[in-house]
Amino acid sequence: MLELNGLHAGLRFSSAHIVFGHPTCGVIHGHSYYVDVKLYGERAGKFKFVCDFKIIKKIVKEICDKLDHKLILPKNHEKVYYELRDKTLYFKYENKEYCIPVEDIILLPIPSTTAEDLAVYFANEIADRLKNLGFSNINWIEVSINEGIGQGACYRKYLEVK
Repeated sequence: MLELNGLHAGLRFSSAHIVFGHPTCGVIHGHSYYVDVKLYGERAGKFKFVCDFKIIKKIVKEICDKLDHKLILPKNHEKVYYELRDKTLYFKYENKEYCIPVEDIILLPIPSTTAEDLAVYFANEIADRLKNLGFSNINWIEVSINEGIGQGACYRKYLEVK
């Protein structure tokens, strides 16, 4: 098994989000996130690695960089209406309306921006990138998204091993 501790490996990003409908987290607020990753699989290749640390760190860092200093919004939320208006994104949830410049926003293909759904997003992105690089020895990927030190959510994605 390979393990990366996001706090110590520099796998982090700072972003704002909204947990639509939540009594306290339903407003724009932010976190300094840390991303922990575990890969479990057969050792393979010339050096008998599950995966080279440099490869998995690069993948996770690229995902973190994409989210860093953005307002993260859930593209698949069933009650949020989105509309592109020139260079701004208008969105509405119940009686609240927002208009934010598009360069400040990232829409993710998830139903909410909770730590739980962000963990699923990261696991899927990592799995896709590893698959594209030809990795077929990994049984599962586990991602923990920490909203600061001491609190986070974890998701384990099982992969098809060939």
